[in-house]
Order: sequence, then C-alpha cells, then structure tokens
Amino acid sequence: MSGDFAEALAAIIRAQPALDWMTPLRTAAMQRFDRAGFPSPRLEDWRHTNLKEYASRSRQLALPSATGTAADGAALSALARRLLPTGMGFVAVFHAGRLLDGLSQLVPPAGASCSRPGDAERPSAWADSLAADAGEDAPALAALNAALLGDGIAIEVAAGAVISQPLYVVHASADGCSAQNRVVLRLGAGSRCTLIEHHLGEGAGIANSVTDISCGRDAHLGYIRLQEEPEETLHLSLQRLRLAGGAEAGLLAIDLGGGLVRNTLQLSLDGAGAGTDIRGLFFVDGKRHVDNLTRVDHRALSTRCYERYRGIVEDAGHGVFNGKIIVHEGADRTAAELRNENLLLSPRAEVDTKPELEIYTDDVKCAHGATTGQLDETAVFYLRSRGIGEDEARRMLMAAFAHEIIAQIPVAEVKEHVIALLDQRLPDLAQVGTGQ
Repeated sequence: MSGDFAEALAAIIRAQPALDWMTPLRTAAMQRFDRAGFPSPRLEDWRHTNLKEYASRSRQLALPSATGTAADGAALSALARRLLPTGMGFVAVFHAGRLLDGLSQLVPPAGASCSRPGDAERPSAWADSLAADAGEDAPALAALNAALLGDGIAIEVAAGAVISQPLYVVHASADGCSAQNRVVLRLGAGSRCTLIEHHLGEGAGIANSVTDISCGRDAHLGYIRLQEEPEETLHLSLQRLRLAGGAEAGLLAIDLGGGLVRNTLQLSLDGAGAGTDIRGLFFVDGKRHVDNLTRVDHRALSTRCYERYRGIVEDAGHGVFNGKIIVHEGADRTAAELRNENLLLSPRAEVDTKPELEIYTDDVKCAHGATTGQLDETAVFYLRSRGIGEDEARRMLMAAFAHEIIAQIPVAEVKEHVIALLDQRLPDLAQVGTGQ
C-alpha cells in the first residue's frame, strides 16, 4: 500500500468517533486490508475487473469520512425527487455515507429496532458484523469498509414479528467523494420482512458497500438491490447472507448504472430445509463494466437454490457473470439450478460468463448453464409479418427478455420504477438493429 494511500486511510480513521469497542476492530480490519491490498486481475475471482482506478483515486477516500459531506438545499431537493414513493414505513437515506435526517424516517415498525454505530456502547449486531470483516480471511474490500466505517444502519427484527411495509435504505453517492456503506439486518426466528437497498447519486463518486444479513429459523426475507448510479461512479458491493433451518430468502439484483461495477453475493444455507430464489438483471452500455460474482453454499440437508441472471449489453459494454454453487458433504437431497442468459446488441459488446457447480455428495438434483447471443431474427421477422415495425419488434423482444426478471419484483413501487428506467433506454436500443 502506497504512502499516500496509507496516510489518507489513517486520516479517516483518526476522524472517526473514538468508540472503545470499535477501535480494535478498526485496527484489525485495517491490518487485514493492508496485508491483502486491492484485489487484482491476478486473482481468479477478479480476472475480468481491474480496480487500478480505485487505488489511483485514493485521496478521494479521505473526503467524506474526514470532513463529512453536507448536501445543500438544491441537492437535497434533487435527491428527494429520485426516492421511491413514500409507501415505506422505515426510510434511511445516506449521502456520501452520512445519514440525512431530513429525508429519513428512522422510526422502526413494531417488532423491530434499529441502531447506528455510535448509538450504544457495544451494539452486538455491529460488533458481530465488523468482526466478520476484520479476520484473517475477510474480503479485502469488506475489511476496508469496516476500517473506515463512519455511519450505517443496523435493523433487528424480533422473533415472530411480521414487518408488512418494506424497509427502505438509500445510498446516494456524491461527486468527488467516497462512501463506506454498511447495512446490518438480523431476522429472528419466524420473522418476516422486505429490505430494499437503492443506490443512486451524482458525479464521480466511489461507493464501497457491505450488506450483512442473517435469517433465523423459519424466517422469510425479501431483498431487493437496485443500482442506478451515474456512469462516472465506481460501485463495489458485498452482500453476505446466512440462512438457518427452514429460512427462505428471495433476492433480486438490478444493475442499470455505474461506470465500473463489481457485486459479490455470498449466501450460505446453513440449516436443513433452507431455500433461496435469486434473480438478477444487468444492463451495460457505453464503455461501462458490470461484474457479478455469486456463491451459494449448501451446507445442510434438503436445501434449495434457484438462481437466474440475465444481462443486456450494447455499445462497447462489458458484462461479467461468475456464479458458483457448492454442495458440501452431507448436504443430501439438495436441489439447485444456476442459469445465466445474455443478450449482445453490438459487435463490440462483450460478456464473460462462468456458471459452476461443485458437488461433494451424491443425493442431489443440480443443473447449470449459460447462453449468450443476439436477438432472434426469426422472432423479429414473425413480429414484422404481423404488421409491427422493425424497431418496435426489437424493442418488444428486449423488453420481454428483461421482463423475465422484472416480473419477479414483489414491491410495486420498485417494479414500476425499473420499468420506467428501462423504457427510457429501450427506444434507443431499438435503433441498434442487428448489430452488424
């Protein structure tokens, strides 16, 4: 790690609140990152994504945490207009990693509680989450997040509680600043809730986000991650989930923005009968780069996973999908399926896909596969023969391809917002034609 970068990081840590319980965790996390450094393409999981730009913008890291970044009235108004409709009961809006009180509603619903890192002497949810990213094997970027964390939100849902309205957390990046975002969610046994994380912003910001979720026995989670940051933004994220026996998690990941984007999903099915349904959609245009890496570990009997990602790539965009399902010894009667389908809309568009299965037991039912191609010209011809113009025919086929994922979004406000965002782009996409 360079001297300038080390100096910038040290300045951020010195500027954070002096919490006795957090100081040793910050130190351990910083030591872990110092040893590991930024991931490089020499690592198999990072072979398609180069973070040289992140490291070269190291001084930018010092801005938000050391000084705070206050949004002026105009910026607040602009941000407020981009939030999803206020049907959410709980709203936490962060700007460059700092909570905006004026746009937030931190009144937890009945059966839930929330905290921020400095709210208590040693909040157990925070301590456990940060400790996980301060260990010897912690992912480097998660360790960096733990070391530099200035603010965030932890939500704990009591056993048996049913939270009917979604929990809505917004991360807004800011031009010239970085944010170390962290959301911690703990679901008690038999509880139910939906969490929406919405990433947006302005200018050339850096977002390094960690979402740490655990679901108790028979808990039910709905989780939606929507990312629509500007093309100048560098977006890095880790979602880590652990499911106890009988727990169910439905996950939806939508990436429509960002310049260089890397998302890592780690999900562990720890108890018998746990199950997950994972859907993802990424749209890449211009010279943007979106990399999704997922890993699902089946560690117990009769666990289930269905995972499907779809990508639409045009111009000189680059999409990456690297998905792995591991069925560990003793995880008999596992059912798992992993699919990735991609649509290329120009000769320069590129997709690298690698779905994998690792199976260490016999009594399983597993499948995986990937396809990459252009629009079906036979389908285009069929629609044209029914009196539909060529541009509209192509637009309809692209919309249908995306709809396979969008239709699974369980929250109407999110679904309508995603459809509107895609509708803004699909007329332009229709002009791509055959990509010749």
